[in-house]
Amino acid sequence: MRFYQRWWHYYIGWRTGREKACGKKIDYKSFKSSNKAAKYLSGKWDSKLEPYPCFWCKGWHIGHGKREKK
Repeated sequence: MRFYQRWWHYYIGWRTGREKACGKKIDYKSFKSSNKAAKYLSGKWDSKLEPYPCFWCKGWHIGHGKREKK
């Protein structure tokens, strides 16, 4: 993940607040473990998922990847 992407996720998480940004999501302690889970779940759900850093818990969460422009 590039620096500006990481910064953007921190900023958006801070702006949306702890409950929405972190709330009931799974907290992965490292990029490596969140990336492994994202790859597994992407295959299971047939959807592109990516790990991203969390401003609030300082861990990592998984979310839908950047959408492709049509």
